[in-house]
Amino acid sequence: MNTKFKLTTVIIFLLSACHKEPINSDLAEEKPVQQASLSLEDAKGYIDQIEPDSAKVLSKISIDWTRARNNSTGSGNKWTILLNEQPTYQGYKQGYRELVILRDKNRQKIAAKILEIIPEAIYLQTKRKISASDFTGRVFEYDLNYNLTGGRLYSSGKPVGLIRQIAQKDLNQNANQKLLDVTHFRGAQGKLMLRAVETCVWVQDFYIDAEGDFTVHSTQVCSTSFIDDGGSGGGYYDGIGGGSPEPQQGGGGGGSASPPSPPPPSNLPGENNNTVNPREMMECFSQIPNPNAAFVVRVYVVEPQPGTSFNVGANSFGHVAISLTKTSGENSITQTVGFYPTGVGLDKLSSRSQIIDNGFDAYNISSTYYVTGENFQKVIDFISNPPKNYHFTDYNCSAFVYSAGQAGGIPIPDPTTQIGLGGPGGAGYAKTPAGMASALREQKAKNPNLDINEAGGKIPESHGPCKIQ
Repeated sequence: MNTKFKLTTVIIFLLSACHKEPINSDLAEEKPVQQASLSLEDAKGYIDQIEPDSAKVLSKISIDWTRARNNSTGSGNKWTILLNEQPTYQGYKQGYRELVILRDKNRQKIAAKILEIIPEAIYLQTKRKISASDFTGRVFEYDLNYNLTGGRLYSSGKPVGLIRQIAQKDLNQNANQKLLDVTHFRGAQGKLMLRAVETCVWVQDFYIDAEGDFTVHSTQVCSTSFIDDGGSGGGYYDGIGGGSPEPQQGGGGGGSASPPSPPPPSNLPGENNNTVNPREMMECFSQIPNPNAAFVVRVYVVEPQPGTSFNVGANSFGHVAISLTKTSGENSITQTVGFYPTGVGLDKLSSRSQIIDNGFDAYNISSTYYVTGENFQKVIDFISNPPKNYHFTDYNCSAFVYSAGQAGGIPIPDPTTQIGLGGPGGAGYAKTPAGMASALREQKAKNPNLDINEAGGKIPESHGPCKIQ
């Protein structure tokens, strides 16, 4: 990472969220022309004539013109060229960047920007490729000196917000604002669109751009609904515009050069531990008589990106394990297990399930529940017969632990949280490790006396399987 630190406060402006004009027309020197269309030769000529001092970062970037692809826009056409290096978002490299050169048919001028396109992680892993029709994620726009000039937030292929710099005093003034107005605005090709803005919340986020600079921004995320007249979602500079990806060769075809493929899901925390028979793990508790025994259930959470609400991060999707302890006098047995997929690569997103021993794994936050023998047995019964299938959003480790708590009447909080971004049709929701961590911290904030450990640590070793009698 560069030593240079740039702190940028960024906000999603609501009323101009889908406006199709350039976010910032104060670009590097613009070249007036007479033709409506922009040829590749004109695009190359424009880049070649830019003074290095006015585009210091661009002058250091190698442009492979064989990756250039031609796309139409609402007011002309544009050329997009994939660039090397990736942004670092939510703890690991993802997304891609490209140079966009276009001619504005109305102003008859050529302009250029660099885009950093970061698909929402769960959208990318689910769809496995980027499509303009359903793109969900963020598009950051930079000038040729790599100053952040704005960007857009997309959900299901629709622009749902505009990212811009804003003064801190304005951020403070509007931080708690709730907007209930219904606002008309112009969409693609001047078509009238309607946006109903409901409630808005402020969140802080950060990422490391492809030049290695740490960028902090604040965004205003709103619950919105869209009604439009069928206008296209392709913006002026947006890098996910029309056309399907083409092979990265040649320079004259339609569509856009293929962005990098989504990385295979990284290893889930603890997935390489021993696979166990859940009934054999639970059978061990029968070795300790119930009279005078104490029964404890614990939940252990490995956060995707510790200390944040990210659903994907350095620890992949994170993990939630459930631990059972039965004690009588000097005799004590602890078993800690987790619910995992059996698939590999992208297939692990949806596959048959398996139970893995999570003893000795590290965790970030945990909670402890003292239960009755009857409820303890209900949890044993649930774990002994786990669901057969795993899906990383529909039924995963978090859903498994929550369901075990429900079976035993244990107040394990609901880890349901928003995934993806708001917009047409609303955001998606799923039970996630990040959602479990947030729910536990919320419980602790409301009742400091709860036995919730936010300091992290290591899970005690499991006793291991016992032969079923």
